[in-house]
Amino acid sequence: MCRKLWCCLIANILIALLATGCTDQDSGKGAKVTFEQLFSNPSQYNGKHIAIEGFVFFGFETMVLTEELKHSGYAEGHLTTSGRMLWFEGGMPTDIYDKLYEQNMMGPSERYGKILVKGTFQHGGQYGHLGAFEYQITPSEIQVLAWSPP
Repeated sequence: MCRKLWCCLIANILIALLATGCTDQDSGKGAKVTFEQLFSNPSQYNGKHIAIEGFVFFGFETMVLTEELKHSGYAEGHLTTSGRMLWFEGGMPTDIYDKLYEQNMMGPSERYGKILVKGTFQHGGQYGHLGAFEYQITPSEIQVLAWSPP
């Protein structure tokens, strides 16, 4: 009888946790989201810790996480941001930054690469250079992902 009670108790606790939405997000790990999910309903993630894959791009007055990179058309092989973007607040550790690709075709050095970033998402303000961005992520963990430029 005692074993049955424990099994019922554990089952009820698990059901309650699922019903209240206990997720990785609550434990500080960050729920993994896509750009589509994030931009479709930014209020759902505002102030929350998330994980998202994208392309980081650091250039003149630009530090963003973008949905994709494309050829700029200004210099052969030169890539630039494309799609939806978040301001990348606070920079990144040197050991991660040094693993990114570098390009110098258009003036100042630019760095870019594919990453998985975990951090706090914000929207509803003016972020980044001259307050030009409606969204930002403040990273707590960054992982460079395998990727080759087009």
